[in-house]
Amino acid sequence: MRRVIRVAEAAQYDETYPLSQGVETETMVFANGMAFDLETQTRMAAADSIADETRIVLDSLAAVLADAGASLADVVKTTVYLSERAHYAEMNSVYRTYWAPGEYPTRATVYVGIGSECRVEIDAIAVKPTAGATPGGVAPAAVATPEPGETP
Repeated sequence: MRRVIRVAEAAQYDETYPLSQGVETETMVFANGMAFDLETQTRMAAADSIADETRIVLDSLAAVLADAGASLADVVKTTVYLSERAHYAEMNSVYRTYWAPGEYPTRATVYVGIGSECRVEIDAIAVKPTAGATPGGVAPAAVATPEPGETP
């Protein structure tokens, strides 16, 4: 199963931009977030600061993940793309608030040219939660109950 995810809460793309907000499989979700405004084909006006842009991007990722039954807590890997090294501290100050301390996904940060005047772009890979899973995402093991007279 492969399903392209489209949600109203994330950046919208038309045929000019051959990319998706996210793609879901049976067990994983791949999502992309940018503060992109299709109408102006540039960075959203609300993305005034790097902090604002980072919040928009992470909220967008959260909406894409939710559509697939996952959350930011299920993200195992992110790649953060920044247009300038100088944006790192401000981006990071917001990024860290979206996960519980010590529960961050693995991350790579890359400094690149990002189209449409966007300064922050984040890709995320999440493992979908399974029914009966514990908070660590591992289904509990079956515990065999010994029969009367058996040694456990």
